[in-house]
Amino acid sequence: MVAGQKKAPNSETEPFRSSGFDVSAFAESVEREALDRPGDLDVRAQSALLREAFEEPDQSELDAPAAAPPSQSVNVRARLGWRAFKSALGLGIVIIAGVGPVQRLLELSSVEAVVNARLVTLRAPVDGRIEDSDFAPTVGATAQKGRLMLRISNSRADRARLDELQRQVDQVEGERPGVVRRLARLMQIHEQLSRQADAFQAGRVRELEERVMDLKAQASATEASELEASSALARTKILAASGHQTTVAVEKAERDATVAAQTQKSLNHRLFASVVELEAARRGEYVGDSYNDRPSSLQHADELSVRVAETEAELDSRDQRLATLRAALDAEASRYKELSSAVLSSPTNAFVWEVLVAPGEEVRKGQDLMRLLDCSGAIVTVTVRESVFNQLRLGDKAEFRFAGQSGSHNGTVVRMSGIASPSDNLAIQPTGLSNGGYRIAVSVPDVASTQCGVGRTGSVTFKPSVSAGGTLQSFRDAVSFLLPNL
Repeated sequence: MVAGQKKAPNSETEPFRSSGFDVSAFAESVEREALDRPGDLDVRAQSALLREAFEEPDQSELDAPAAAPPSQSVNVRARLGWRAFKSALGLGIVIIAGVGPVQRLLELSSVEAVVNARLVTLRAPVDGRIEDSDFAPTVGATAQKGRLMLRISNSRADRARLDELQRQVDQVEGERPGVVRRLARLMQIHEQLSRQADAFQAGRVRELEERVMDLKAQASATEASELEASSALARTKILAASGHQTTVAVEKAERDATVAAQTQKSLNHRLFASVVELEAARRGEYVGDSYNDRPSSLQHADELSVRVAETEAELDSRDQRLATLRAALDAEASRYKELSSAVLSSPTNAFVWEVLVAPGEEVRKGQDLMRLLDCSGAIVTVTVRESVFNQLRLGDKAEFRFAGQSGSHNGTVVRMSGIASPSDNLAIQPTGLSNGGYRIAVSVPDVASTQCGVGRTGSVTFKPSVSAGGTLQSFRDAVSFLLPNL
C-alpha cells in the first residue's frame, strides 16, 4: 500500500479514492484476511492477491473527475455488511458440510447390511438314481409351488415282504370258496333233517291224538258196561233177597260189576298217559319206551347245526384274516412305492439357488439334491459394532436403504444373535460379513414382497426406544427433528 501511494501523486489520488472501487480499502481487507488465515492460501493465491492489491489504476480512471467523498459512516456500514455476508456464507457452508457427518456420527447405523433369504433344501427320501424329466432345473430358474423338480427311482428296493403278503392273500382267497361250498351243503342237509324232524313230530302228534280219541271211546263203552253190571248186581240182590235167585248168581253179578269198574279205571289211566305223551310231542319232546326223548333225525340235525356254526365261524375268521392281510398288503405296497420311487416338488414359490446332482447320478437317502431360494421371507442381515448392539432391543424400528439409492424401507429387528453362530439355512452366511461384528436380522416387508434382491448391499439405520438409547438417543431425535433434510 505504501508503494502504491508513492507511485500516484496526491492531486491524482483523490479521485481514485473517491471512486466506487476503493483500492486501498480492498487491499487492506485482503491483507488483513491473509494475515488472519495465512495457511489457507497457496503460493498462487497469495501472488494473485498481491497483484490485485498493488495494481496501478487505469489512466482513464485517474483522469475522471473526482466525485464527492462519501461519508465515513457509509464506508463503515459497507465494510460491516460485506463481512457479515461473508460470515453468513461461511457459516452456511459449515452447517451444510458439517451437520450431515455429525448427524451420521450420532445415529445408530450398521457396519454392513445385505439382503438375505432362507434356503429350502430338497433331500433324497430314498436311495436310487436321478431320472430324466421334462423340467431340467437350472440355477436361477423359477420354481412354482408344487412343480416337479426331481424324480428318483430305486430298482433295488426290497419287495420280499410285499410278495409274502400277496401269497398269503392268494392262499386265503383260494381256500374261501371251498369253505363257502361246504357251509352251503351243511346248511342244505340241516334243512332237510329239520323238515324230516318236523314231519315226524307232526305224524307223532297226529298218532297220539288218534290214540287219545280211541281211548276216550273205549272209556265210554266201559262206562256203559259198568252201568249195566251195576244194574244187574242190584237186580240180582233183590231177587236173591226174595228167594228167587241163588247166591251164586249174586256173586257172579258182583264179580261182573267189579270187573267193569276196574276196566273203567284202567282206560282212564291209559287215556291220561296218552294225553301226557301228546302234550310232550307237541312241545317236541317224545316220551315212550320204544324210543329216546329225541328221534334220530333231530339228533342228526343237532349235529349238523354244530358243524354249520363251526363252518360259519371258520369262514368269518378267514374273512377277518383276509381283510387284515389286504390292509397289510396295501400298507406294504405304499411303503414299497415310497422306497422304489420318489418325486420331489417345490414346497413354495422360489428360485433355484443350487443344483447338486445330475440325471443318472446315484444318490443316498438324506443326501442334499437341490437348494431353493425362498424370497417370501427375505430379511436383511446386519453387522454392527458392540456399542450399537448393546443399545438395541427386539422389536426396535429400523430403516434400510439400498446402496446408491435414496429411498428407504421400514423394518423391525427380529433377531439378535450377536457373536453366536448364526443359522445355516440362509443364502448368504453372516459369517462372510465383517469379522468380529455383532449380527442382527431385520425384517423388511417391502423388500420381501416387492423384490428378491438377495445379495444386494445397503445400510441400516436403527431407531431404538428412548429407554434403550437414553439421553444420547434423545439428542439424536432432536437433531433429526431440527434438520430433517440434511
